[in-house]
Amino acid sequence: MMNFRRVLFAVILAWIISGLTYLQLDFFQYKFFTEGQFILTSLFKFILDVLLFVIIYGTIYFSIPRIKQWRMRAKYEAAQKERAKEK
Repeated sequence: MMNFRRVLFAVILAWIISGLTYLQLDFFQYKFFTEGQFILTSLFKFILDVLLFVIIYGTIYFSIPRIKQWRMRAKYEAAQKERAKEK
């Protein structure tokens, strides 16, 4: 169940980030068919769009389990600084 939540959270967050950043550019406003003809550059733009989304998704998906480790490391380092001050 945790894996499903992690996937869902990563997809939603990647969709929001992509929608607020690179999808606002005119370059990514494309149509596959113009006047009944397939445009090859639109396919390239689509592949680039999907690739960027996958990179953002992968970054978020693999960072989620590390948040707990980063939080614990920060607490450990803060405790070490407190002990060093007491000496």
